[in-house]
Amino acid sequence: MATDPTSARRKLAHIHLGVDGGAEKFFVRLSRALARRGVEQIAFIRYDRPWRDELAEHCEVHELKFSRSHFKRHFVRWGIARVIRNFGSKATLGWMSPASKWMPKPGPDMRTFLRLGDFPDGFHTYGNVEGLIGNTPEIIRQAVEDGWRADRAHMISNFVDPLPESLQPVHRADFNTPEDATVLIALGRFVERKRFDLLIKALAKLPETVHAWLIGDGELLDENRRLAATLGVEARTHFLGWQRDPSPFLLAADILVCPTDDEPLGNVVLEGWNAGLPVVATASPGPSWLIEHGETGLLSPCGDAGALAGNIQSVFANAASGEKLRKNGHVYQQEQHSEGAICDFYAKLLGLELDRNA
Repeated sequence: MATDPTSARRKLAHIHLGVDGGAEKFFVRLSRALARRGVEQIAFIRYDRPWRDELAEHCEVHELKFSRSHFKRHFVRWGIARVIRNFGSKATLGWMSPASKWMPKPGPDMRTFLRLGDFPDGFHTYGNVEGLIGNTPEIIRQAVEDGWRADRAHMISNFVDPLPESLQPVHRADFNTPEDATVLIALGRFVERKRFDLLIKALAKLPETVHAWLIGDGELLDENRRLAATLGVEARTHFLGWQRDPSPFLLAADILVCPTDDEPLGNVVLEGWNAGLPVVATASPGPSWLIEHGETGLLSPCGDAGALAGNIQSVFANAASGEKLRKNGHVYQQEQHSEGAICDFYAKLLGLELDRNA
């Protein structure tokens, strides 16, 4: 029986076979937003993802395990393609480079796109990828510079969910933080390029009333703990671990800090604006694209702890300046990175038909 064309335009397959991080949050967020607009979806993910149940609320989920055998990997890919074909989707969206290995072949009845939230590291596994979607212009620029065809590269940015009006901030006392402290908050994995160490070094240059909440986990966590102790700011540096929903922490903080050396987008910048926080960041590609210095946030050179500390201090030392950054950033996020606009961009590119009454 032939697939109803209208029905097919309301179906989308996802392949997400990577690790946890910022891209995973946006994957769940976008699929949920598309579901609200009438798109039926199926997703292939790894076993035991912490967001599996959240995804399953609006999406049919298939959990996969893998063999090291190159030959058996072909059967996994063929099996994915068969399930997608039976599901009736005419479009497949892969998430990050690992998904490229498992994409079905593109053709008249299947469009395939790979969404990147980071810079590509080569295209040797991209044989079944029809088009790339990058969430910043810099990702697309680098992909084209590395040899990807410009007419098959597309830029669609991110959005963040509005915070529920009923959402309450965490209690600072529960995290050994004084109520009258100025609280900096940073989110991400403890890996080299995220530069949590830079924030700790900046904290050491700031008054004793300033504390830092570091949310995340990763290989350099213990190294950063030792750095905080060495610099004498151990009592003011709070390692809060990985949080599935950092929103209550954002609401309890005063300034969002993004100290990274290499960030294609900086979704945390959007999350900070969404929570109504002023944002201070280093001038890596993503934050530099998002932030208008002095208007929607403050930028300092990457790796410069003194300049980062100076920008942080200028925010809490000048209430009017901090309020301007907070207000402008929030307005920009609402106008340029809304759920509706981003969903429309994806629908047009992937050939989806959305419910306009949702």
